[in-house]
Amino acid sequence: MKKINNFVKIDSERGPFIINRHCSFQAEHMIKTGQTHIEPELENILGIAKLLPEGCVVVDAGANVGLVAIPLAQSILPKNGVVHAFEPQRMMAYALCGAVALNDLENVFVHNNALGASSGSISLTTPDYDTPQDFGTFELGQSSNKAADEIEMIQIDEMELARLDFLKIDVEGMEIEVLKGARQSIKEWQPWCWIEHWKLSIDDLKEQFDELDYEFYLMDPLNMLCAPKTRLKTVNLVVKAKKV
Repeated sequence: MKKINNFVKIDSERGPFIINRHCSFQAEHMIKTGQTHIEPELENILGIAKLLPEGCVVVDAGANVGLVAIPLAQSILPKNGVVHAFEPQRMMAYALCGAVALNDLENVFVHNNALGASSGSISLTTPDYDTPQDFGTFELGQSSNKAADEIEMIQIDEMELARLDFLKIDVEGMEIEVLKGARQSIKEWQPWCWIEHWKLSIDDLKEQFDELDYEFYLMDPLNMLCAPKTRLKTVNLVVKAKKV
């Protein structure tokens, strides 16, 4: 009997995605509802995307299969914005590339790299994609019986971006490392930063923005918005969130 493919195309209200059929939350929710399982978070992110300027640059750290990167790219395409999507899991990066092509999004650049506070080669043991689980919560260093991939870890500061307007970080506990590797870029460009915080100390996250003139909002139980005051002065940001 032929083995059924783990990765399948699933259509949604936000376009087609390539998703592992075993993935908890992602596959079942999209098949049954036609939506992503992170719609409330996504709506908040896209609300900020509306505030981004012409020619904006977005970095998605921990893009997985593109549930944020694809809608973001669609949102900023009319204003000639681009998304740099980073995903260290090789098969997830391939799935993201497929979705980018299926959605005709030439403004997305997919990087099969990890982001961190330093640069160099790291060994990434990948998940068992035949086993039901939430692949979006896979951590660097997490054990598996699969062979390891050697991937490059880089700093955002090394990219020498022409600008940086929005930074989304969802890297399962390594958010502070990514911020450390982006310190100069954040200082220079003052981007909006959407950061998953539930595995970290809020105070430790806020400390990474010392002397950078930011305000902080708890958007939901998982995510924090770090808002640069320089941008807040020029836009009307309406959020239902707790300021911290």
